[in-house]
Order: sequence, then C-alpha cells, then structure tokens
Amino acid sequence: MWLMPSLRADRIRLSRLFVKYRYPHGPAPRHRQHQRRGRHSAARKRIGLRSAAVVVAFSAIGALFVSVSPGNRPATVVQVDAVQRGDGGRAAFAENRASRGGARTGDQSSQQPAAPAGAQPTQSPAPGAASAAPTKASPSPTVHTPIGGLAQAEMDNAVTIIQAGQRLDLPERAFVVAIATALQESHLHNLANSNVPESLKLPNEGVGSDHDSVGLFQQRPNWGTVAQLMNPAEAARRFYAALVQVQGWEQMSVTVAAQTVQVSAFPDAYAQWQTLAGQIVDAVA
Repeated sequence: MWLMPSLRADRIRLSRLFVKYRYPHGPAPRHRQHQRRGRHSAARKRIGLRSAAVVVAFSAIGALFVSVSPGNRPATVVQVDAVQRGDGGRAAFAENRASRGGARTGDQSSQQPAAPAGAQPTQSPAPGAASAAPTKASPSPTVHTPIGGLAQAEMDNAVTIIQAGQRLDLPERAFVVAIATALQESHLHNLANSNVPESLKLPNEGVGSDHDSVGLFQQRPNWGTVAQLMNPAEAARRFYAALVQVQGWEQMSVTVAAQTVQVSAFPDAYAQWQTLAGQIVDAVA
C-alpha cells in the first residue's frame, strides 16, 4: 500500500507531460487537467506547512542569536539604521565608529603620560652603568725646543727656573742670573749626591759628590731640606729669595750677582754662561 501514492504521482506526472506534448501552444482542455484531490494531497499540504514553520522558527532563532551576540549587535543595528536613512545614516554610522575609536584611543593614552611637543626620545642607561661627568681636558704644558746645544731635560729645567721667577713678578735680569748660576753649578741637571743617601731616593738626573750639595743650584743643607732642594721649582724660588736680598743686584754684573748669592770658590766662572742664559730667557720669556 505504501507504493500507491508514489505510483499515482508518477502517473499524474506522465499525464502532464503527455498533455504538454500534445498541446504545446496553450493549456490543455479543462477535462484533461488533473488536479490533486484526496487525503494524500491534504497530507502533503500539512507537511509543507510544518516544514515552513520549522524553517521560520530556525531562522528566527538564528536571528535572535546574531542580535544577542555582543560583538555583532551594535554593528548590526547601526548598519540597518544606515541603510534605512540613506546618506545621512551612513554619515552617522561613520561618526559613531569614529567616536568609539576615539574613546578606545583615549583609554589607552590615559594610561601613558603624553610626551611634550618637540621632545626627543631618550634612551635609558644600561643597568649598572655609571654616568660619567664630562671632564675638561687640562692644557698640555708647552714644550720648548732646546737651544745652545742643550738636551731636552736641560731645557725643561731652564723653563722651570724662568716660570718660578715669573710667579714672583721678577724682571728678566733675575732669570738670566739664575740660569747662568744653574749652568755653572750643574749644567741644568737636577743632581743627587752620593754623600747624601736621602737624595738618591728622590728623582734625579745624575749623581754628584761635592760635599753635601744637591739639586740644580748645588745648594747645601742650610738652604732647606733635601726634598725641597731636589725640587727644581722650589730650589729656584729659594735662589730668587736670596738674590732679591742683595742690595743693588739689578746693577751688578751677572757673575757678581751670582757669586754674591752662591759664595763659590770660583767667582768668575758664572760669566761664561751669561750669553747662553740670555738666549734661553729670550726664547722662553
């Protein structure tokens, strides 16, 4: 019995094809047109209505889920309004999206302090790195070229003697007397003395053996300590201090002024160095 509806449907379908083939230019006569009647056609109508109802129900449920979804609900409502309102709706939709984007940007920017205009990005120092303060380079001392056959060490000692006199605001005549004296006594060498063990432990440029005399001017213990006399600048200062105590030393000859201070066994020996001493002073001072 379950085959009967199917056979009846096939028969009706074949009948319609036959009518269409026989009457290609118009509908068949009314008595040839077969209509569905009976309980089978009614059942099909009921089944069709139920299917439509199920489809509508599922569509409504799907639309409900889409509208309830938090990610899609605002965009869907705004887009529908935009379609209904035309150009004005699209403008409102764009403005709404821009305001939401600005709000999100404002939330993010509020978490970070804004940098002042024109500020340059700074790089943080590495952990443990010490910040070194800029140091000003000290000027290097001027090195004078030796003259008159002097060695560089001898020329440097001559410059030290002249600078010591300049700090005392003495005239150049005093520089000539001092350098002529040092040329005669040590030939501008800072000498230690084999008879003074302490002098051997200090920086020196040679070793002498004249009694207990040390330094550039071969000064004895009554002039100061060994450390003071082995310091070229201090030894020159002490020589100048004794020279200015000589009355009228400015009018004396170089050899007389030097002998008055040194009280040497060879009083005329200083004169031979006067010319070279003057050349050194002219080159430096």
